[in-house]
Amino acid sequence: MITGRALTDGEKRFSQRYNLIYNAVNGISYMCLGETVLILFAVQLECSDIVVAVLGGMIHVGFLLLPLGKWMTARVGAANSQADFWVCRNIAALLVAAAAPTALYWSRPLAVAMIVTGAFFFYGFRAAGVVMNQPLLGEICDPGELGSFISRSWAYFYAFGLVALLAISLVLKLSSSVWTLCFIIIAGSIFGFVSTGFMRRIRETGQIRDSAAQPFAGLIGPVWRNLFVRHQLIAGMVCNIGTVLTVPMSMLALKRGYHVPDTQALLYSLVQFGTAAAASRLLAVVADRLGGRRTALIGFIGYFFIALFWIVAPARFLWPLLIVPFFFCSFGPVIAVTGLQQYFLRTVEKSQQVVASMIIAVGTGVVSGLLGMGVCSLLLKIAGCWLGETGTLGYYRLYFTLVCVLLPLLGVFVYRLERDDENVSR
Repeated sequence: MITGRALTDGEKRFSQRYNLIYNAVNGISYMCLGETVLILFAVQLECSDIVVAVLGGMIHVGFLLLPLGKWMTARVGAANSQADFWVCRNIAALLVAAAAPTALYWSRPLAVAMIVTGAFFFYGFRAAGVVMNQPLLGEICDPGELGSFISRSWAYFYAFGLVALLAISLVLKLSSSVWTLCFIIIAGSIFGFVSTGFMRRIRETGQIRDSAAQPFAGLIGPVWRNLFVRHQLIAGMVCNIGTVLTVPMSMLALKRGYHVPDTQALLYSLVQFGTAAAASRLLAVVADRLGGRRTALIGFIGYFFIALFWIVAPARFLWPLLIVPFFFCSFGPVIAVTGLQQYFLRTVEKSQQVVASMIIAVGTGVVSGLLGMGVCSLLLKIAGCWLGETGTLGYYRLYFTLVCVLLPLLGVFVYRLERDDENVSR
C-alpha cells in the first residue's frame, strides 16, 4: 500500500510484522519449490543429465526478467510488484508440476519442455520480484535497526524453511514417487500464493515507485566505463559459472552415482541450508576484516573442494562423508556472493549503485547462466564419450576432474580484483 507520505512509527512496525510473516510463509514455499526438489523431480521423470545442467543454470538465466521488476515497480510500487511477480512465480511452478501427468500419459519431450520453461519463468519472476526489496526494507525500518531486522527476516525464513524441509523428508520417506514430488511442488505454490497477501499489506511512501520510473538509459554509459563495475561483472559471472558446474551436479552425482533415495538426498539439502545460515552469521563477524576481494576468493576456493571431493569420493556410499561436498555447495556460493557484494559497496559510488547493480545482476545472471549450461553440458558429453557410459560414479568423477582443470582458469578473474582493491586503497 502506497501512502504518499512519510511512514509513521506505527506503520513501520505494522509493515515489519507482515514482512516477517511473509518471510516465514515464503520459507516454507521455497523449500517445496527450490533447486533440490526441482532436480529430484527431474530425476524421477528420468530427464537426462543435460536437462539437469540446464535447470541448474536457470536460476541465473532468470535474471533476464529482472528489468520487468523495475517496470512494474514504477506502476504499482515495490510491495505490490513483488506480490504480483510472486503470483506469476507460483503459476510457473504449477507448470512444472503439470509435467508429471504430461510425461506419464501424453508426451515426455513436452514434459521436459514444460519443466525447463516453468523453471525459467519461476526464477525469472522471482528475480523481477525482489529487485526493489532492499529499498523497501529501508523504508519500513529506521537506519539503526535495519541490520537487526534483516537478520530477523532471514531467521524467520531459515527457521520455517528448515521445518518445511524436515516435513518434506518425512513425506518422501512414507512415499517417494514422482506424484509425491508433484504434490510437494503444488503445496509450495499454495504457500507462495498465501504469502503474497502478507506482502501486499506492507506500507511504503511512493519514493521507490518514483525512483523506478526514472529512465536509466542515459546512466548506463558512465557506469559501464567504470573499471570496478566491469571487473565485478566478470568476477560475478565466474562465480556463478562455478556454482552451475558444481552445485546441481553434486546432487545429481549423489542420486545417480550412489542411487540414494529422495529422503536422504533432502537431508543433504538440509546441510546446505544450515551451512548458508551459519556462513551468513560468520561473515557478519569477519567479512569487514577480510575485505571483499579476499572473501570472494575464499568462496571461490570452495568450488575446488566440491570438485576434489567427487574426484576421490569412496566407491560405496558413506553418509557422514557425503556431508563434506554439500557443506561446500553452500559455503562457496554464499561466501563468494557476499564478498562481491561487499566489494561492490566499497568501490562503486552511491550515485551509480542502482544502475550498476542492475547491470551486474542481469549480466552475471543471464550470461553466466547460459555459459554455465553450455560448459556443463560439454563436459558431461566429453566424460560420457571418454568412458562410453553415463550415470555412474566413475562418469561423475571424470566430469569433476574436468571441472577441477577449468576452475583455476576461471579463478584468475576473481583474483584480478586485487588490482582494483589496491587502487581503492590508494
